[in-house]
Amino acid sequence: MKPIGILGVGQAGGNIAEIASTLGFQTALINTNQRDGLVNTKVDKRYFVPGYNGAGQDRKIGLRAVHENYREIVDFVKQSFKNIRLLLVAFSTDGGTGSGMSPLLIEILIDQLPGLNIGAIAIVPERNVLAGNRINTAECVEEISKIEAISSVFLVDNDQMRKLNPQSSKQQIYLASNHKVMEAINKVLQVTQKSSLYGNFDEMDLMNILNTRGVTIISSATVTDAKTTADVSAKIHQSWSNSIFCPVESTGVIRAGQIYQGPENVTKLINVPSIFERVGEPVELFEGTYITESDPTITTILAGLSFPSRRLQTLEDTLIKNRDRLQMLVNKEHTQKYESKVSWASSLKAKGPVKQTQSVASKLSKYQK
Repeated sequence: MKPIGILGVGQAGGNIAEIASTLGFQTALINTNQRDGLVNTKVDKRYFVPGYNGAGQDRKIGLRAVHENYREIVDFVKQSFKNIRLLLVAFSTDGGTGSGMSPLLIEILIDQLPGLNIGAIAIVPERNVLAGNRINTAECVEEISKIEAISSVFLVDNDQMRKLNPQSSKQQIYLASNHKVMEAINKVLQVTQKSSLYGNFDEMDLMNILNTRGVTIISSATVTDAKTTADVSAKIHQSWSNSIFCPVESTGVIRAGQIYQGPENVTKLINVPSIFERVGEPVELFEGTYITESDPTITTILAGLSFPSRRLQTLEDTLIKNRDRLQMLVNKEHTQKYESKVSWASSLKAKGPVKQTQSVASKLSKYQK
C-alpha cells in the first residue's frame, strides 16, 4: 500500500484524485458541487458539502463551507485514509472551492490528525487568466505559505505545460499537468521498492524529504549524451527549468534526493557539488543508485525551496498595473444607473377602455327612441 494519500478538493483536485486512483493511491474528494465530483468515477470516497451548489470562483464560499462543516469533513478524511504517512491535499489556487477551502482545511487536518503529515499539490494557473483568478491565486498561495506545520507543497505550474504545448487547449493542459505531477510522485515511490548493492533510496528517505516544509519539485533528466560532469549537471539543471513545477528561483534546498538508474559507467560523471551548485548544498541528501541497461536517468527531488516570488509576481503585476480600472469597475457595479429623459411620456401609453358598471335598465333606456 502506498504511504501517500491524495485528497482532492474542488474540481481540479478531484481530477487529480481521479488520476491518482488509477495509479493505486488511496484517494478521496471533497466538493461543494455534486455534479463536478460525480464525474470522478474512480474515486470511491466522496464528500459533497450539504447546502452548496458550487462556489462560483468565490473563495469566501469555500471558506464558509469549511467553517460550517469541518467536523464532518475531518471525520470523512479519517475514515477515507488508512495507514498512510503523508496526505497531499490537491486543489487549484484560482477557483472558489479548492482555493477557498484548502488552506483552512490543511490547518485543521494538521491539528486534528497529529500522527499524519499534511502537504499540498497546488495548481498555479497560466499567466493569461483574468483578474478574479489572479486575486484568488495570490490570496491562496499566501495563506498556504503561512501554515507553519505544513509538509511539502508541490506548486504545479500550468504555464510550464503551456510552454511545452503552446497549441493545446486548456483542457489538454490541465489533463497533462495532472498526469505529470502524479506520475512524478509515483515514480519515486516505485524506486523505494527496489533494491541495490550501490545504495538504496527507501521509503524513509522519501518521507524525510517530503515532510520538509516549503516548496518541493521532482524532475528527471536523461543523460545519455553526457560526456562530462558539467554535461550531467547542465541536463539536471535544465530538467528543473522544464519540469511541470514552478521554476526554481533561488538557492536554499533543505533536503534533497538523487536517484540514478542506468549503466554503471555513467556514474563516474555524477558530481554532487556540481549538481547542487546552482541551488546550494542541501542539509541532507538521500541517494539511490540502480544499475540497469536502460538509458541513464537522474531523478532529483528538491525540498524546502522558497515560494517562487517572481513567478507569482507575474500574476500580480497585471492587477497592480490595472488597479484603478479594476477598482472603478467594482465601484461601478454598485453605483451605475440610468435615468430616462422621457418620463413625461408615460401618459402616452395605450390604455384600455374603462368599464363602468351600469344596470341593464339604464342601457336599455339609452338606446330607446
